[in-house]
Amino acid sequence: MMQETNLSEKNAFCRFAMGTSLTAFGIAKVSRNPNCTAGRLMIAFGAMKMAEGIFKYCPTKALLSSSMEGAMNTGNNSSMQSMLSGQNSMSSEQIDKLMKDFSSVITGNMSGSNATASKQSDSSTSNQNSSGSKSSTNNAQNPS
Repeated sequence: MMQETNLSEKNAFCRFAMGTSLTAFGIAKVSRNPNCTAGRLMIAFGAMKMAEGIFKYCPTKALLSSSMEGAMNTGNNSSMQSMLSGQNSMSSEQIDKLMKDFSSVITGNMSGSNATASKQSDSSTSNQNSSGSKSSTNNAQNPS
Protein backbone atom coordinates (compact mmCIF):
# COMPACT_ATOMS: atom_id res chain seq x y z
CA MET A 1 0.00 0.00 0.00
CA MET A 2 1.59 3.24 -1.15
CA GLN A 3 0.85 6.41 0.83
CA GLU A 4 0.70 9.72 -0.95
CA THR A 5 3.36 12.20 0.14
CA ASN A 6 2.39 14.97 2.54
CA LEU A 7 5.83 16.56 3.11
CA SER A 8 7.70 18.99 0.90
CA GLU A 9 11.24 18.33 -0.36
CA LYS A 10 12.78 20.75 2.16
CA ASN A 11 10.75 19.39 5.06
CA ALA A 12 11.67 15.81 4.16
CA PHE A 13 15.37 16.68 3.92
CA CYS A 14 15.30 18.47 7.29
CA ARG A 15 13.55 15.51 8.91
CA PHE A 16 16.09 13.10 7.45
CA ALA A 17 19.05 15.22 8.57
CA MET A 18 17.71 15.76 12.09
CA GLY A 19 16.76 12.09 12.37
CA THR A 20 20.26 11.05 11.36
CA SER A 21 21.79 13.39 13.94
CA LEU A 22 19.44 12.23 16.68
CA THR A 23 20.11 8.57 15.88
CA ALA A 24 23.88 9.11 15.92
CA PHE A 25 23.69 10.95 19.24
CA GLY A 26 21.54 8.16 20.70
CA ILE A 27 24.00 5.50 19.50
CA ALA A 28 26.84 7.44 21.15
CA LYS A 29 24.94 7.57 24.47
CA VAL A 30 24.10 3.86 24.36
CA SER A 31 27.68 2.92 23.49
CA ARG A 32 28.91 4.68 26.64
CA ASN A 33 26.13 3.34 28.88
CA PRO A 34 24.27 0.27 27.51
CA ASN A 35 21.38 0.70 29.99
CA CYS A 36 20.63 4.31 28.94
CA THR A 37 16.91 4.62 28.28
CA ALA A 38 17.23 8.15 26.88
CA GLY A 39 19.73 6.93 24.29
CA ARG A 40 17.40 4.16 23.19
CA LEU A 41 14.52 6.61 22.85
CA MET A 42 16.73 8.93 20.79
CA ILE A 43 17.60 6.09 18.46
CA ALA A 44 13.94 5.13 18.00
CA PHE A 45 12.73 8.71 17.51
CA GLY A 46 15.62 9.51 15.14
CA ALA A 47 14.95 6.40 13.07
CA MET A 48 11.29 7.37 12.82
CA LYS A 49 12.22 10.88 11.60
CA MET A 50 14.67 9.40 9.09
CA ALA A 51 11.93 7.13 7.69
CA GLU A 52 9.56 10.11 7.41
CA GLY A 53 12.22 12.00 5.48
CA ILE A 54 12.91 9.09 3.12
CA PHE A 55 9.25 8.35 2.33
CA LYS A 56 8.09 12.01 2.51
CA TYR A 57 5.11 10.91 4.56
CA CYS A 58 4.29 11.85 8.15
CA PRO A 59 1.48 9.79 9.72
CA THR A 60 0.90 12.36 12.47
CA LYS A 61 0.47 15.16 9.94
CA ALA A 62 -1.92 12.99 7.90
CA LEU A 63 -3.99 12.19 10.99
CA LEU A 64 -4.24 15.84 12.06
CA SER A 65 -5.14 17.09 8.59
CA SER A 66 -7.89 14.47 8.22
CA SER A 67 -9.25 15.43 11.66
CA MET A 68 -9.33 19.10 10.70
CA GLU A 69 -11.12 18.35 7.43
CA GLY A 70 -13.66 16.25 9.31
CA ALA A 71 -14.26 19.02 11.83
CA MET A 72 -14.75 21.60 9.09
CA ASN A 73 -17.18 19.40 7.14
CA THR A 74 -19.65 18.85 10.01
CA GLY A 75 -21.83 21.76 8.86
CA ASN A 76 -22.69 23.37 12.20
CA ASN A 77 -19.17 24.70 12.77
CA SER A 78 -19.56 27.78 10.58
CA SER A 79 -17.62 29.96 13.01
CA MET A 80 -14.70 27.53 12.94
CA GLN A 81 -14.83 27.43 9.16
CA SER A 82 -14.81 31.21 8.94
CA MET A 83 -11.91 31.46 11.40
CA LEU A 84 -9.81 28.89 9.55
CA SER A 85 -10.60 30.31 6.13
CA GLY A 86 -9.65 33.83 7.25
CA GLN A 87 -13.09 35.38 6.95
CA ASN A 88 -14.19 37.99 9.46
CA SER A 89 -17.26 37.05 11.48
CA MET A 90 -17.51 40.48 13.18
CA SER A 91 -19.06 43.52 11.57
CA SER A 92 -17.04 46.67 11.05
CA GLU A 93 -19.19 48.51 13.64
CA GLN A 94 -18.33 45.94 16.29
CA ILE A 95 -14.66 46.18 15.43
CA ASP A 96 -14.76 50.00 15.62
CA LYS A 97 -16.45 49.86 19.03
CA LEU A 98 -13.88 47.37 20.34
CA MET A 99 -11.00 49.51 19.05
CA LYS A 100 -12.43 52.64 20.73
CA ASP A 101 -12.92 50.81 24.02
CA PHE A 102 -9.41 49.41 23.85
CA SER A 103 -7.82 52.76 23.07
CA SER A 104 -9.73 54.46 25.89
CA VAL A 105 -8.52 51.84 28.36
CA ILE A 106 -4.94 52.18 27.15
CA THR A 107 -4.94 55.98 27.40
CA GLY A 108 -6.74 55.91 30.75
CA ASN A 109 -9.80 57.83 29.56
CA MET A 110 -12.72 55.99 31.08
CA SER A 111 -16.32 57.14 30.75
CA GLY A 112 -17.43 59.88 33.17
CA SER A 113 -19.53 57.87 35.62
CA ASN A 114 -17.04 55.00 35.80
CA ALA A 115 -14.12 57.35 36.35
CA THR A 116 -15.91 59.24 39.14
CA ALA A 117 -16.99 56.04 40.87
CA SER A 118 -13.53 54.52 40.69
CA LYS A 119 -11.90 57.72 42.01
CA GLN A 120 -14.37 57.83 44.93
CA SER A 121 -13.78 54.19 45.80
CA ASP A 122 -10.01 54.67 45.58
CA SER A 123 -10.09 57.67 47.94
CA SER A 124 -12.35 55.91 50.48
CA THR A 125 -10.10 52.84 50.42
CA SER A 126 -7.00 54.94 50.99
CA ASN A 127 -8.72 56.78 53.88
CA GLN A 128 -9.67 53.48 55.49
CA ASN A 129 -6.15 52.12 55.05
CA SER A 130 -4.55 55.21 56.59
CA SER A 131 -6.91 55.28 59.60
CA GLY A 132 -6.44 51.53 60.11
CA SER A 133 -2.68 51.87 60.11
CA LYS A 134 -2.81 54.72 62.67
CA SER A 135 -4.94 52.70 65.08
CA SER A 136 -2.72 49.63 64.72
CA THR A 137 0.40 51.67 65.54
CA ASN A 138 -1.36 53.20 68.56
CA ASN A 139 -2.34 49.73 69.80
CA ALA A 140 1.22 48.49 69.37
CA GLN A 141 2.62 51.38 71.41
CA ASN A 142 -0.11 51.37 74.11
CA PRO A 143 -1.28 47.84 74.84
CA SER A 144 -4.01 48.98 77.24
